[in-house]
Amino acid sequence: MINRVRNVGYSDRTPFLSAAVSVGLRGEIDQIIDLQIEQWYETVPQAAHLEGKDVNSLYYKRHLIETAWRIRLLRVAEAKALVEIAKVSPVAAQIWAQYEQEEMLHDDLFIQDLERVGVNRQEFLATEPYLSTKLLTGFFSYLLDHEGPLGVVAYSYLVEYVNVKLEPRKLQALKVSVGEAMIVGQISHSHTDINDDHPGEVWSALRLLIKGEQDIAALKGYLAEHQRILAMYFSELYIDTLAKPQKTEA
Repeated sequence: MINRVRNVGYSDRTPFLSAAVSVGLRGEIDQIIDLQIEQWYETVPQAAHLEGKDVNSLYYKRHLIETAWRIRLLRVAEAKALVEIAKVSPVAAQIWAQYEQEEMLHDDLFIQDLERVGVNRQEFLATEPYLSTKLLTGFFSYLLDHEGPLGVVAYSYLVEYVNVKLEPRKLQALKVSVGEAMIVGQISHSHTDINDDHPGEVWSALRLLIKGEQDIAALKGYLAEHQRILAMYFSELYIDTLAKPQKTEA
């Protein structure tokens, strides 16, 4: 009889990328993301707003709300991704599971910071996520159903790389504009990303999901697509807050 069992991740356990080639590819991917960051600052409305001295209160609160919603919504798809990753590489699945364990409940860190600036949990729950967040969540589901888990993991690498590179600068600015005692949750989140080396952790899983040159090409495409959807969010945020006539808060 022929064994019909498939999708257990053991068909070929030799990584397509050797350790040395993986380091080289990661450097190339990081350069691509660096170029995307430059493009981001040039094209996204008020891209550096949270790094400035005069942070708009509505913008700041709405961004915290949306960040918490993105974590809540995406963790469902990211949990489903674990199943698909396990079919390709059990080792990558173990790494991904550890990463998700560290990130899974970080929505509460942002909700705690919201409460520090006067937005309670009821107000958070009453605020519907932006369309861009829904589209990102739907894109994850599409990827898992029709293309595989590589694009989902690629998103985490993009976000973690950018966070570790830019978040310390943003948090330093927020300490001045908002107050260090008001951003404790965000500091804790950043501390985990940096000290647990989340970019490295995600890359370790990503490397094992790359099975050929076609996956390398797909990875680069995913980075550009994720950037477009994230840019949609920041445009929505800008239109919903900074672009509106400003009211003086009591």
